[in-house]
Amino acid sequence: MDLKFTDAREKLLEYRISTQKLGEGAFSKVFSAKHLETDAEVAMKIVDLTKIERKEEFDASLNEVVLLKKVNSQHVLKLHDSFVLNSFLYVATELIDSLDLDKRIKIMRNRKTVFSERSIWYKFHQICAGLKALHKKRILHRDLKPANIIITSKYQVKICDLGLSYHFKDDNISTVNTFIGTDYYMSPERANREEYSFPADIWSLGCLLYEICTFRSPFSGETKSFYSLYKKINKADIIPFPMNVYSEQLIYFTYACLNTVSYHRPTADECYEASREMFKKFETMFSDYKKSCKISSTTKSSKF
Repeated sequence: MDLKFTDAREKLLEYRISTQKLGEGAFSKVFSAKHLETDAEVAMKIVDLTKIERKEEFDASLNEVVLLKKVNSQHVLKLHDSFVLNSFLYVATELIDSLDLDKRIKIMRNRKTVFSERSIWYKFHQICAGLKALHKKRILHRDLKPANIIITSKYQVKICDLGLSYHFKDDNISTVNTFIGTDYYMSPERANREEYSFPADIWSLGCLLYEICTFRSPFSGETKSFYSLYKKINKADIIPFPMNVYSEQLIYFTYACLNTVSYHRPTADECYEASREMFKKFETMFSDYKKSCKISSTTKSSKF
């Protein structure tokens, strides 16, 4: 990010940026682009830094770049390049060719169908893997929600949008008290504006798992006021899961993440190990089912 003007200009010339717009924000636009030397397809976000008046928003734009550089995980959006030229911040990330989880949930809701539990564990164990990688680098995401989970066309799941994330640089400090994030996914300690740490992300993880199953956040029905919303959050007052749809393990896992006592929540490592075991269990069940169907089909055909 400390490139000289000539170096930044040379960096820009390494890419062919198309006119195909992939997205747009208040201060930025995202285009598809190609790195000429490697022929790699990337998403090029161009942020107009002159339009950003609030320091918090300016810091968030730079923060995501800094933190993405620290993480190397197939389940966190990959950063290819970044540089500033003529008051524009250029951020090249891997090109995602599919929808975020929020849009996928809306599609399923409109179809009036639900994700199978096998599909849920497939997605969720990858989300846990991404969060584990972030926490290992002492990065607190602070805005885990379906809109910040991307699923590629090859069904690889990735965490994105680290703009609000916080990096604990000092090993002796592991709490922060900044009031920031999306209200419906805030843990009790964050909603109460107390100091919080990595367990706050685990609470958001529980909210996310609940939403994958039910197509609503645990507290989305509360729209009267922030006070009544935070009151429900403090009591973990959520609508129970539908009967006989999901396994006891999934429900237990969700409530473990939504424990109102932060130090009683599992760690990101524990979440990953547990979700991976559940994923493997459902894959084995599915494999056994396919084998039994094949045997049954062979037996029937041999009678004729």
